[in-house]
Amino acid sequence: MFDRLAQRITHGFEILIVACLAIMGVLVFGNVVLRYAFNSGIAISEELSRLLFVWLIFLGAVLASAKRIHIGFDTVLRHLSRGPRRVLQVANGLLILAGCAIFIVGGWQQTKINLGNVYPVMGISYAWLYGVALVFGIALIFPVCNNIRRALTGADEDLTEDLAGRIEDLAERIEEDQATHTRAGRPGDRS
Repeated sequence: MFDRLAQRITHGFEILIVACLAIMGVLVFGNVVLRYAFNSGIAISEELSRLLFVWLIFLGAVLASAKRIHIGFDTVLRHLSRGPRRVLQVANGLLILAGCAIFIVGGWQQTKINLGNVYPVMGISYAWLYGVALVFGIALIFPVCNNIRRALTGADEDLTEDLAGRIEDLAERIEEDQATHTRAGRPGDRS
């Protein structure tokens, strides 16, 4: 049940990130075309694109942590035995949780401070900009606690996914699929 909920939340974050990116692309591209072709523009384009970009970055950081695809410097960890490696992974997670607390407290304070300040063109509160720190701090707690749990139980030895390995595995599967389709496509090879 926990895994299914985590997958749904992760999928929700992916949808939000894609929506932010799509809206930003349309706004910025549309504004450029309107300015140069029609000497006009979309008034909220700059403010909304900037706001969406900030949300995109913070949501992407949570998603990267949940999928364990953040850039990781694990040279020291790879040279340690299992016990010290787990201790460092747990210490790393605890430091990140302390950072989450800072984001939650600071995000809440900045959101309250900026409730009365509004964007000049959009007319919405700047609390939408600073509120992302609060959302980020709360959302990041869950994947970090999951990583700590995995380190403590020994369920996982790697701190991050090896991106090069994932790309190589995907390339091998594509080559195998192509070889299978090529053999299946020859008339003499069919049984």
